[in-house]
Amino acid sequence: WKCSQCWRMDPRAAIPVIKKKLVGSVKALQKQYVSSDTVVTSEDGDANTMCSALEAVFIHGLLAKHIRAETGGKRKKSAHQKPLPQPVFWPLLKAVTHKHIISELEHLIFVSTDVGRCRAWLRLALNDGLMECYLKLLLQEPARLCEYYQPTALLRDAEEGEFLLSFLQGLTSLSFELSYKSAILNEWTLTPLALSGLCPLSELDPLTASGTELQRKESLDSISHSSGSEDIEVQHSGHKTRRNRKLTASSLSLDTASSSQLSCSLNSDSCLLQENGSKSSDPYRSEEPMSYDSDLGTTNADDSDPSLQE
Repeated sequence: WKCSQCWRMDPRAAIPVIKKKLVGSVKALQKQYVSSDTVVTSEDGDANTMCSALEAVFIHGLLAKHIRAETGGKRKKSAHQKPLPQPVFWPLLKAVTHKHIISELEHLIFVSTDVGRCRAWLRLALNDGLMECYLKLLLQEPARLCEYYQPTALLRDAEEGEFLLSFLQGLTSLSFELSYKSAILNEWTLTPLALSGLCPLSELDPLTASGTELQRKESLDSISHSSGSEDIEVQHSGHKTRRNRKLTASSLSLDTASSSQLSCSLNSDSCLLQENGSKSSDPYRSEEPMSYDSDLGTTNADDSDPSLQE
């Protein structure tokens, strides 16, 4: 990306920017949702900001060999639109993810790139209440992190890693139903790239107005067919029925690329979902059928105007 070649940001300077966005968005979500049973969806602006900040956590300090010039997606770009750098860390995420989750993400109909799988993984981890657990597993593998990140990266800073783990515990008070099957996830947006230091923060200014448009597009794309299933995921703002999910330590620790670390770390209470059915899932992700009553087209002759009857 041309701008990133002529502009360099101190990697350390990006860390407080990411943390500020993350803390602010999570506090706003807690204030709005913690005292209610309403789930957090992709239609919430603070939820999208939180996702961008978490994406920036994984992008920050990524080695150049893991940053592609193009994502490989099929979305058409206008002539004046500059291509954005496309960081990819999907193989790293797969190392700590259960194989049935990997299979689901790799067979989503509308998510067709590794960038999209990274972004879908993050939202699905939030839905399942496993973000803290996944992060703990990654931090326990410094050798693997060295293959992907510079020494100054946020994920390779021990103190920052401890901060993230303790802070993510606050997400246990929230229930998420974020859209993770949308084609809009196939490419990075500017916000997480700017927060992580891959492009200037000033580039976000002209896109402030378009943030609402992006949020609206994500909510429209949230109605999508699930891969390998005949179910259709339908989200309504703030009123979606909770899905009962159940992931136990034994089921999550089976058949992963790093099963020894996973089964060991899952003995900790912090990696178990303690509220029955509120955030965990069963491996088959069955969608609870939803019924809709239509009030359209039910007018009868008795209720009609006499002149219309004639």
